[in-house]
Amino acid sequence: MSNQSARYQSGVALLAALILMLAVVVILGNIFYRHQIDITQATASMHGDQALLLAMSGEGWAQQLLSDEEDDRSVDSFEEDWAQALPMLPVDGGLITGCISDLQGRVNLNSFLGYTDKSLQAEINSENMGVAKLWMRLLTDLQLPADMSRSATIIDWLDKDSNLINSWGAEQSDYDSLFLPRVPANTMVTDVTELAAVVGYEVAEVQLLAPWLSALPRSTPININTAPEPLLMAMSGAMGIEFVDLIVQERPFDSIDEFYQLIVQNMQIALPAVELRWPATLLAVNSDYFELYLEVTLGEARIEVKSIMDRYKRDEPVIIARQITVVPASLPKAEKLFDSINETDITQDTGFEESTENSQVQSACLMIGEDN
Repeated sequence: MSNQSARYQSGVALLAALILMLAVVVILGNIFYRHQIDITQATASMHGDQALLLAMSGEGWAQQLLSDEEDDRSVDSFEEDWAQALPMLPVDGGLITGCISDLQGRVNLNSFLGYTDKSLQAEINSENMGVAKLWMRLLTDLQLPADMSRSATIIDWLDKDSNLINSWGAEQSDYDSLFLPRVPANTMVTDVTELAAVVGYEVAEVQLLAPWLSALPRSTPININTAPEPLLMAMSGAMGIEFVDLIVQERPFDSIDEFYQLIVQNMQIALPAVELRWPATLLAVNSDYFELYLEVTLGEARIEVKSIMDRYKRDEPVIIARQITVVPASLPKAEKLFDSINETDITQDTGFEESTENSQVQSACLMIGEDN
């Protein structure tokens, strides 16, 4: 019995030793695993901070490029240095790419401010073009609902009073009756996505319209030199694609008068009628607001930065808004939700054809797929 007892005790001791060793291995493995996670997180955090600093340096490059020293402020077009894509800049362990787009080549939602019922009705019922008339035609071209309410509700959302601009408008009582009640801003919007909060507009519509929208801190004209073809089509009136082709071929214009003379010479419209149809309050040949898009990839970090730059009455632009998106470097860039709609449906519905001519100058952001 003593030998059997001794063997039993030895077996228990061996089992205990194995269990202890297993426990030590598990604990050490967990320590090493957590240590590796900590190192990875610290590295990713460091790379993220470095990527952000690189993006800030990219902003400095863009601000210098758009300053009075580097840019002719009287005319802005795709032929200027700011419209060229930032060269791919390799950095230690990463890469920087970017481009600048003209926010005044779009419809500024805050330009709806200042309309009265009388001026809105007069514009809609005439051939003369304003932001409301342009908006109606753009919605029609995109096969979206287009009636007086589509402008009136935006105006009521922006204006400071609580009075309806007309029977098509919407104020607090209309928003109280919604399934999700909300309060009208009664001030300028700061982001184009806010349009989805306005009565009558759906999220999907705003996503579709977003490439041609901006929300700038004041009312602004549209830069005829950088306006995309859908906006040119919307402002063409009965002239249609002939007007669009003429503008695309002949721009950049050094002045609005040069644009007027081109229309007079090619469309057989008298100068006074041209000046009324496309007033200087709607069109310009220069811009004060731009958006910088930067993508910085560094090690395990990738950030996308969109910065809005304002140079109105300034020698050098300042950053007035910045959006930073952090994504894993291993993930592919997300595809635009409505790219296929924009490229296919608009071509079929409005008669636009993708230009293959090398002579047509385009925005660098458009060419790399980030003009949105």
